Amino acid sequence: MKTYLEMCLEGKSTIPQRKEMLTKKQEALNASIKELEDSIDYIRWKQNFYDEVLSGKRPYISIKKSPPAVK
Repeated sequence: MKTYLEMCLEGKSTIPQRKEMLTKKQEALNASIKELEDSIDYIRWKQNFYDEVLSGKRPYISIKKSPPAVK
């Protein structure tokens, strides 16, 4: 954002570049929000799963996966 502020001081001629910078920043923030929302959704699902297991509504089944082979 330091570059953005420097461009602000340069005046109106840098508005297109500043607008593009803001667009890219907004896209990056939207991607971060999406990632966080996905994580929150997973945690909610997992908490619900555990609640169902603890209440006896669902059996607990754990699938163990072998670690990848080391070459």
